[in-house]
Amino acid sequence: MTEKYYEAINWNDMEDRVDKSAWARLNDIIWEPRNVPVREDKKEFIKLDKPIQEALLHAFGALSFSSGLQMRNGIEQIKADAITPEESAVLNALQYLESIANKGYSYVLHELSDDKTVEETLNWANNNPYLQNKIHILNKIYQSGDALQKKAADVILETALYHSGFFAPLYLFGDGKMVRTAEIVKLALRGTSFSGIYSGYKFRLGYSKLGKNELDRLKEWIDNLYDELVANEEKHIHLMYKGTGWEEEAKHYFYYSVNKAYLNLGFSDKYPDTANTINATIEKGVIKSAVFKDFFFYTNDHSLNKFKEIK
Repeated sequence: MTEKYYEAINWNDMEDRVDKSAWARLNDIIWEPRNVPVREDKKEFIKLDKPIQEALLHAFGALSFSSGLQMRNGIEQIKADAITPEESAVLNALQYLESIANKGYSYVLHELSDDKTVEETLNWANNNPYLQNKIHILNKIYQSGDALQKKAADVILETALYHSGFFAPLYLFGDGKMVRTAEIVKLALRGTSFSGIYSGYKFRLGYSKLGKNELDRLKEWIDNLYDELVANEEKHIHLMYKGTGWEEEAKHYFYYSVNKAYLNLGFSDKYPDTANTINATIEKGVIKSAVFKDFFFYTNDHSLNKFKEIK
């Protein structure tokens, strides 16, 4: 008799129904950047004030930079802790969507500007000390953290840190400008929001099994990590949006997003005023433009457990 060291996956017998629902949804949100006619926004882009033009390009440069970590290392390291083959499959799909989003950010840069400007924008991102510090902090966790620490790092990147870059195109969209460019971000958001909620759900499963001392230690570790990343991101936002008049609104929206990261992990929000005082333009551009309201942002009323499966 041949020794059995591997078994076929029975997709009809998934241990976690969330994995089944997630897999069905993820296959419905695959997209292709070149199908969005961003080039048609170029005439409007040229008419924007120079600081706004620069901030928009820098936002996409920063997104391309940060997304590269997720595409190449982040999700791969989280997948190493997957408990079931179905969970690995969901993470494979999320990694693919991250690759599409990464391509989309670069696509925007090339459609709105010339090769020299693209190179200058990416050099700005590569030499940005706050982007480098952010990726260094996160990658250390991905490489040496435990399963729950890696998920907590993933949640703040996907749910909050990306949003400092999302702010510019979505704010312009809320003001009725650069609508095709914003479409790239809205498409990417479906994957990033999904990824943050999915990692948050898996985090909560593991967190609930810890003893009190372990719970306290991990929560303190997360608070310290998030404080460090928030302080760093504030400096990045200042650098990216200086001269635009958007800096304070961008920070406020970022705090709003950090709240969502905490909620994804099952904790109370840290900035309780942000949900009621978010700028009306960004609210219009972000929240009210959501297509998949179930997972665009996490709320207690729209958890992964309540996802509708695609029939």
